[in-house]
Amino acid sequence: MRAIITVSGVQGIAGNDTDTIELVTEGYYTRSENGFEMYYLESDLTGLAGTATRVEVEPDCVTVERSGTLNARMVFIPGQKSSFLYDTQFGSATLEVETKKINARLDDFGGELCIDYTVNMEHTVSSKNQLKISVKEQR
Repeated sequence: MRAIITVSGVQGIAGNDTDTIELVTEGYYTRSENGFEMYYLESDLTGLAGTATRVEVEPDCVTVERSGTLNARMVFIPGQKSSFLYDTQFGSATLEVETKKINARLDDFGGELCIDYTVNMEHTVSSKNQLKISVKEQR
């Protein structure tokens, strides 16, 4: 279904400084074989214009895949670490996400997803993050 997708990202870097970005956009949301999928285009607001994002929510994990000006495939599994290639037009780096918690309340009409995680670079915590996505049917 066509959907209004609200994406809020909070990133905490050294100390107590945090940056928050919120994007409200049109996209698509559907039930998949193992859960739910959403798809939307990033914008200048997120700094990722030209990038498409697909989020697949399954009972035991969430996969966020970006393709375009930024290419990355992040797999979030509570209590686990997962490496991924962060590939941009300026260069690439191998990073790691460590998922702290996933809270998904989704049904056929939309809902909310929240992921708490850290991003590690070279075995050092680079940032503490929270990704919140809210989906509702576009009328």
